Amino acid sequence: MLATVVAYKSPQSAKPGSKAIIKADGEMIGWIGGGCVQPIVLREAKQALQTGKPKLLTISPDEPRDDWNGVKSYRMTCEGGGSLEIYLEPFLPKPQLLIVGRSPVAQTISHLGRLLDFKVIVADPEAPNFPDADLVLTDLNTVRDHINQDSFVVVATMGNGDEEGLLSVAGTRPKYLGLVASVKKSEALFEYARTTGATDEDIATFKCPAGIDLGGETLAEIALSVVAELVRVRRAGVKEEVSTKNVAVDPICGMTVDTENAKYTSVANDETIYFCCLRCKETFDRPQITQITQINQGYA
Repeated sequence: MLATVVAYKSPQSAKPGSKAIIKADGEMIGWIGGGCVQPIVLREAKQALQTGKPKLLTISPDEPRDDWNGVKSYRMTCEGGGSLEIYLEPFLPKPQLLIVGRSPVAQTISHLGRLLDFKVIVADPEAPNFPDADLVLTDLNTVRDHINQDSFVVVATMGNGDEEGLLSVAGTRPKYLGLVASVKKSEALFEYARTTGATDEDIATFKCPAGIDLGGETLAEIALSVVAELVRVRRAGVKEEVSTKNVAVDPICGMTVDTENAKYTSVANDETIYFCCLRCKETFDRPQITQITQINQGYA
């Protein structure tokens, strides 16, 4: 994730053009502000990496801009004050599309996958020239090494090594696993797979026939229906909301605190209270302040 400060109001140490790289594990390289700014940016960066969508953060005492799409507003709670606008831009690896087979449908899926910005891998012992493939595997025994939970896998052997192609991926659990075959042909292939040790759960993982029912008849139309389904699965289920799990609000300054990494806590009425810094914790822990705050926050 690349975080870039695009605007500010004094007093703020980060200025337009200040940048930071944020890795998936939360490591930050660079500077886009401290205090209450960093936890907000780290939390939003993690969520943006999951959705793959950029966003603009506003951290300001001014009115929020919640009526703008693509903008997430936070109240500036740092004592230093000021305002910041930070643009978050995710840089993600291409989703991987692994195609088993050398059929015309496999070749067209490879071409369309390239156009749709997939990393295309083709697996077939006698694979012809696949100009759109990033990698060609001629040993089916290596196919499983290239499949993970985020992979998209399509078996499109269509009469050339059907059994070998099916067994090369049976038992894997990618994001999508499709078989280009008729219902009758797939039933025979699945029955054969069971004789080699494939379980009902393994078989149920396959989408067959692969693709969205577009009413297509030609090989190109079949390939299009398969790729359309890949796009639907790829884009489905992306949530925009930031999860409130493991998040609390500092009762003193109002800052959002990640409870998993919180350094400062207190206990009131058997409930753990989380703070952004030592000063807020000490303020809460003072007897008179604690009583007033607990009343205001509903703790007493």
